[in-house]
Amino acid sequence: MNAEIEDHIRKKVSWSQLPEHIKQILSNSPREYDKYIANFSIRNQLRYRGNLVRHVMSNEKRYYERIIAYSRERLMLFPYHLADMIVKGLRITPFNYYISVVEKLIQAEKSYDTLPNFTAADCLRLLGIGRNEYIDLINQSRSNRGRLFGKRNVRILLPRVPCDIHIEPWWRVEIGLILDEDVKMVNEEELAVIDRLIDSGSQSAGLVYLDVPVTAVDSVQVPPLQGFVMNRVTGDYFETLLYKIFVSIDEHITVGELANSVLEVDTELVKQAVSLYCRLQFARKLNPETDQEIAKRHPSWNDISVDPNKHAVAITPLTLNFEMQSIPKYNVSDDLISPDRELPGSPAVGTLGRKGQRIAFLFDSALTAFLMMGNLTQGLKTHAVTMFEVGKLCDESLDSFLGELEKVSALDADGEGEARRFFDHAVILRSTVLALRKLPGCGLDLVRLESLQALDEATCSRLLQKKYRLLVSMAPLSREVRPVYSLSPPHLGPAVPEVNSLWFKFFIYHMTGYGPPSLLLTKGSTIKQLPRMFLGYSKLLVSTWLHEPAIIPISNVIHVNAALQYAPVLVQAYGVRQAATTKIVPFPFRPDTPVKGSCEINTDYQFRNHPAARILNEIIDIECNCGFLTFVNIGVLDFGCENRDQTVRLGPNQRKSSFGLSRVQRLGTDSKSAEPTSIMNENFCFPSEIKLNKEVTDSSVSPEKNKLRSPDEDHFASTPIEDDNATSSPANGFTSEDCSRLLQEELDGLDDKKENKLDKVLELRLSTTFSMEGLVTPSEEHVNKFSRDASPKEEATGHVEVEKPKGEMWTLLDCHFGVPLFDANANTKICDTIVSGGLAEQTSLDELVESSRRLGSMLLEFISQCQYYPGENMEIMKRGKLVPQPRYNLVFDNGKVSEWTGK
Repeated sequence: MNAEIEDHIRKKVSWSQLPEHIKQILSNSPREYDKYIANFSIRNQLRYRGNLVRHVMSNEKRYYERIIAYSRERLMLFPYHLADMIVKGLRITPFNYYISVVEKLIQAEKSYDTLPNFTAADCLRLLGIGRNEYIDLINQSRSNRGRLFGKRNVRILLPRVPCDIHIEPWWRVEIGLILDEDVKMVNEEELAVIDRLIDSGSQSAGLVYLDVPVTAVDSVQVPPLQGFVMNRVTGDYFETLLYKIFVSIDEHITVGELANSVLEVDTELVKQAVSLYCRLQFARKLNPETDQEIAKRHPSWNDISVDPNKHAVAITPLTLNFEMQSIPKYNVSDDLISPDRELPGSPAVGTLGRKGQRIAFLFDSALTAFLMMGNLTQGLKTHAVTMFEVGKLCDESLDSFLGELEKVSALDADGEGEARRFFDHAVILRSTVLALRKLPGCGLDLVRLESLQALDEATCSRLLQKKYRLLVSMAPLSREVRPVYSLSPPHLGPAVPEVNSLWFKFFIYHMTGYGPPSLLLTKGSTIKQLPRMFLGYSKLLVSTWLHEPAIIPISNVIHVNAALQYAPVLVQAYGVRQAATTKIVPFPFRPDTPVKGSCEINTDYQFRNHPAARILNEIIDIECNCGFLTFVNIGVLDFGCENRDQTVRLGPNQRKSSFGLSRVQRLGTDSKSAEPTSIMNENFCFPSEIKLNKEVTDSSVSPEKNKLRSPDEDHFASTPIEDDNATSSPANGFTSEDCSRLLQEELDGLDDKKENKLDKVLELRLSTTFSMEGLVTPSEEHVNKFSRDASPKEEATGHVEVEKPKGEMWTLLDCHFGVPLFDANANTKICDTIVSGGLAEQTSLDELVESSRRLGSMLLEFISQCQYYPGENMEIMKRGKLVPQPRYNLVFDNGKVSEWTGK
């Protein structure tokens, strides 16, 4: 359904008042608009009176029957906000509604996961049917031979009465239609209650049902979830609203303020959602009763402990007792359960008065998965489920959360293998929360990024600005997550969403000139042979567009084509003989940062002075943000790029000359003298050891002098020297006929004087053709990877040596912003910098906002340059919901980004 049409229906706009373009969408047909109204009203469970549907459907009872049928068919929640019409008019209670839902599922033998989350939680509360109970009912129904009208009789297996449910003193008991048959089935005490309700109640007849009143001035708090079932989401409007309110609400904002100033939705919808939270015990109403109302309570309430956790059931309970009289002890391996012996504590009452803007620690779903999947404490799983489903863990619940994290020790992970990272994340998360809570403010909230993504951009911005003064992200974030783009409040993390994409890797490579040989392939591309830039390497690092990287052997490079069918892929060189080694270097590089329990590691200073780190700090100012750089040793020296150009230029001319081109470099400045020259082709370079006489070309040149040096000598053969005639020259055996032709054209363009001097030494016969078994010729841009050994004999004869640039064994691999939760040393240094190193001070935060804005502009401009040719309409990319995918195959090598020619 069209969103604009839905918006006009929700605002109760009649046909005569509709804008002309909306009428054109509806083909100028009022009847078509009536169909939209009826479908929208039934799907969203709107009340008949007060909405447009009353003008479309004349039978009110028939309308509510269609709502029940539609909701039952799609396994939706019982419409509690219509209970006065459903219970009184149709005599359908929530218990009867869910019995019919479960009966239909069992007859169809559907999985328990078919039930949506909130529907499953309500079924568990009223029917006492959880996952294991449902499986047991399925097995019983299959063995039950009793059939009714050709179908299995499932009703006899289901509960006949609802479970004992939690009721609070401020709830209201309402009545519906009571018939004589109903009165005959009750005892004297129940009859007396019904008579009293009929005589003094607001209604005159009906069955008893509960109403949970919520007003616009009420405030609620969300404790750790109990009785929640993690199945699936349907995506309907009310369920989406429930999750939006989960991440937005807290005890310091009223229901009315949340609806009007943050979410900007109808207040009645928010009250319905909050009422459902209280009914399901997912939220607690603060100060539900005044002193006068408490004084009017019946004395029987004084003997009852109003403890919502008293009969709380576990998340996705695994019990077969329908009456729920006793809750069995669960095994540690049970999925997503909470302990019954130690339920999470309620938010501390003393912290409820801490009003004001807080600090938000932003995490993704990977963290909650570590806390739930790891064999950690049982109570920690309840908090993890709350962090995932609610999307937030407030400061008032952090004491209980920290108590559970304290039970986790990294020593318990011995022998756990890959699962050790679960323990590491839990231990480091605890130290991070303790450190961030020391910052001045009104507390710390843990907020899930995916929950913020469920909000529209304007709502998310209003929420963050209203409730938080500083945002701190964990690192690294999953590439599937879109980081928050926020200049207000300041954000210690990814400045813009594009930072969390593969574009940022190419950006820092191009800007600094350092990085491993990398190839970014567009979706739909196909690799037919090994790209030349990866010759000599045995391992590759492969990253698909929205997934984590994987290390593969170079023999499996063709399998990258399978991933290219669905998304772009980044392929990078990652080791000559074995997989490369990496080093984590936290930033900012502030010498006055106190470090707890350890001193600075000497190697950290080495990486801080790395050319890539210095250049990166000049470009994006990493001193005002926090995070870590990842350096990698791939086994090959990285010489960087002497003539860095921040602009990426794509074009046909560059593509034609990017491969197979040899060039002659002048090594002197005096044009009149016979200066020596150096020839550099696509495989290697000759040092300027050419003597301008025939001695250079005679047979005294030995093969040992011109031995080819590569990243791995085992991968290549030595280059022989052909001595059969005087005009022979070294033949490397690795170039093609195209290279020979291009070299010849370049030599022909030289002046006669130079040509006469070089005739004796520049006749290269490149006869060996390309093959996959041999060395595939890399491009001119990869020349820094290969060089020839200078022989001591040449030095003795007085040949001129050219000073070569100093290569770096470690090169830049990646840059992440935020607080790492996988490395204890880096985490400690960054947290100390935030708390006591001045990173959270207002002056530093102001500089952070400015540097984030500058980085966002530079990155978008870089992406634009990589997407368009100079002759095209090249406009700076606009930030949208999705990060743009590459339009051309791009390669990074020799310190710059260019278009890949396919070789």
